[in-house]
Amino acid sequence: MFAMLAQITWQQWRQHRLRTALTILGIALGVAVFFAVRTANVTLLSSLTTTIEKVAGKTTLQVTGGEAGFPEAIWDIARDTPGVKIAEPAIEVIAHTAFEDEGNLLIIGVDMVGDRELREYQFDEEHSEIGDPLIALAQPDSILIARPFAEKHALKEGDKLPLFTSQGKKEFTVRGIFQPKGMGEVFGGQIAVMDVFNAQFVFGRGKNFDRIDLLNEPGVTVAELQQRLRERLPAGIDVDRPASRGQGLENTISGLNIGMTVSSFIALLVGTFIIFNTFSIAVNQRWKEIGILRALGVERPNVQRMFLGEAVVMGLFGSACGIGLGFGLAVVVERVMSTIADQIFGLVSTRQPMVFNWKYAALSFVLGLVASLLAAWAPARAASMLNPAAALHNIETRQREAVLGRARLVLGVALVVTGLLLVRFSPLRAGLYVQFSYAILIILGMIALLPKLSEWTARALRPVMDRLFGSEGVLAVDAMIQSPRRTSTTVGALMIGLMFVFATGAYVQSYKQVVDRWMRQSINSDLFVTTTEGARSKTWHFNEALSEKIGAMPGVKRLENIRFTFVPYAQDSVAIIALEFDGWFARSTLEIEDADARTAQRLVTSGAGVIAARNFCTRYGLKVGDTIKLATPAEPFERPIVGIIEDYSSEKGTLFMERSLYKRYWNDAAIDIVDINLLPGVDRTAFKQQLTRAIKGEQRAFIYTQEEWRANIMKLLDGFFVMTYMQMLVAIFTAAVGIVNALVISTAERKRELGVLRALGGERRQIRKLILLEAVVIALIGLVMGVLAGMANTYFIVRTASAMIGGYIVPFIVPVKLILLSLPIILVIALAAAWWPARRTMQLKVIEAIGYE
Repeated sequence: MFAMLAQITWQQWRQHRLRTALTILGIALGVAVFFAVRTANVTLLSSLTTTIEKVAGKTTLQVTGGEAGFPEAIWDIARDTPGVKIAEPAIEVIAHTAFEDEGNLLIIGVDMVGDRELREYQFDEEHSEIGDPLIALAQPDSILIARPFAEKHALKEGDKLPLFTSQGKKEFTVRGIFQPKGMGEVFGGQIAVMDVFNAQFVFGRGKNFDRIDLLNEPGVTVAELQQRLRERLPAGIDVDRPASRGQGLENTISGLNIGMTVSSFIALLVGTFIIFNTFSIAVNQRWKEIGILRALGVERPNVQRMFLGEAVVMGLFGSACGIGLGFGLAVVVERVMSTIADQIFGLVSTRQPMVFNWKYAALSFVLGLVASLLAAWAPARAASMLNPAAALHNIETRQREAVLGRARLVLGVALVVTGLLLVRFSPLRAGLYVQFSYAILIILGMIALLPKLSEWTARALRPVMDRLFGSEGVLAVDAMIQSPRRTSTTVGALMIGLMFVFATGAYVQSYKQVVDRWMRQSINSDLFVTTTEGARSKTWHFNEALSEKIGAMPGVKRLENIRFTFVPYAQDSVAIIALEFDGWFARSTLEIEDADARTAQRLVTSGAGVIAARNFCTRYGLKVGDTIKLATPAEPFERPIVGIIEDYSSEKGTLFMERSLYKRYWNDAAIDIVDINLLPGVDRTAFKQQLTRAIKGEQRAFIYTQEEWRANIMKLLDGFFVMTYMQMLVAIFTAAVGIVNALVISTAERKRELGVLRALGGERRQIRKLILLEAVVIALIGLVMGVLAGMANTYFIVRTASAMIGGYIVPFIVPVKLILLSLPIILVIALAAAWWPARRTMQLKVIEAIGYE
């Protein structure tokens, strides 16, 4: 029995090769995006972890204190802890050469007395004039470089290496060149080593270290030593294995991962619609075949198993192809993610080959298979329930498709309304990912309503198509009206794709608009001097001498020195912006919420409290008067929230405090941004040119006018959203595959109808026009459905999803320009997708078509 059914299935696939291939491609695309996102994420985390581990060498534990580092006294405590064999301090900086290309150079500051026991340095000893490069490194101007960097810049021992430091431009002498092995492989070989105490001075670390690398005694386990250190060190100091530090960076890019995960599910959902559409039409096409099978005694369950078996095989092929395609796509995704991690989050990674994770491959494979089965279940059940007598009648005697019962209409409306009400009235908290179920309810409701909404939209288009295209336009619309289920499944794939495009496009537009408004209220100094083109640098900072030099220039009214860093908070992190509030309050027009503005200003300026960003309070359920407790390298930090402001500096949330208060608790005088306010009448552009000349060749800094700095931030946002734009393209492409699939199936199903039209005098060009117009109608209906679903899900994204990921509530903006721009694009895609089916239809033989059943 099963062999016979399998043979029937095989014959169907051979007869409809294109339809089968498109169906497999639909599920392959969904699986590919899902697998690519996870593969790219695993590879990025692996590259971050590998960087940390290779730099660590034989280190078994690392003591860290956040981005600001910790005082030298922590080193004494670590060295005196029983079970510690080696404890060596380290400083890590991404510096910049003073060569013409200004390439980045990862500099590791180490103590040469004991570092050779932790890290192996394989030096080029040929032509070396020094006995031991590590001893020579103790000289203040000495530096060791990796072979790839030396070859790139034609450097040899004794040559000078110019670097920009916090003290200005300085020249270092190359005392040794080590091979690209171990630590030499990190950062593409763009790595150098210098004395840790010299690094403290030239990179403005004061008396702080970034970390301490430890090696345990043979008789003490790593876990035991870790516990001892945690008991002896202050609460603000972390003790972790190097690999654990790398894996912990996943929290930093969590928002990026969530967004990509959602879009990969969207792609999988579109693929599911394609499968559902294929099997729905396949059942209709094979009506008589099913009737014959039932008349010959094939039982209902076996008919259902035949179609589900087809779905399984298609799911297997599609999932396997998707995993292969996704692994290739992951290369592009990982490259984009690495760029974002570097520019936005300041993370240092070493390029690694793609990591093929079998667990994620299995998960992607299973999801593709399950999606195939779910999509085929309803059509398979419908096939098994066919009445054999009715099925054996001619195709003209079959009843017109049922559209939608009242129960389904009520269910669809109820699901959409329930989802929207939950979005509006449920409490907003970051991290409550169960709230994604609100969007699922909305999508399920729209799917339930699709047949009826598609029919209503088609009827509304009928007079327009009649006026514009005559009888061909009417026939194209009537084909949609007479087959609402077939239409709705095709439109469903397009709706899901466009829903994602419109919803994410609306969110990006809304977010950029609200950020622009926020910048005009708070980022409104005349000029900005920054350490990097990106948002900030984790390791490279200015010192106060540069600020004093700028402040002494004629035309400067006031300076504000800003430190922008992250500190641990509640198993995650929170941004700290430390600044001189007197100047900020003088120019900022941001409203302090939930508190008296004058009182809040007095308290935060005196160091008696902090101001919190609204998204931070939303994320952790805090309000004015609540006490913020932070573990610092010195002593516990406790201050009340004295006011709340709207801020978009970080999706993790931000705390604002007086800079002198920050310096006291974190022992950190570094500066990331210098805000310059000029005297009335001083020209910004002229002063920028003057400042550029004053520091040129001595300090690496980026100088922006107010307008340029805002434009730069918007550019960074576009970089952050580049993955979103890529995912929008994938969604549209997958939906286009759905249109091709639907039209191929539609023309095959209506072969006899089209043959009759040709026999009645219809010309080939008219038949082609009919198929092309049918694609246009599908596109227009899909656009309408996509707009409706997109607006509902935009409301979810700007309110619930935005609060879950970043704690923000973004204003709802209808993307009118995006919708209008989408109309011609969708029409072009639909016409392109219809070209092949239309061409096939033109070649239809009349006699063969009339006899088709």
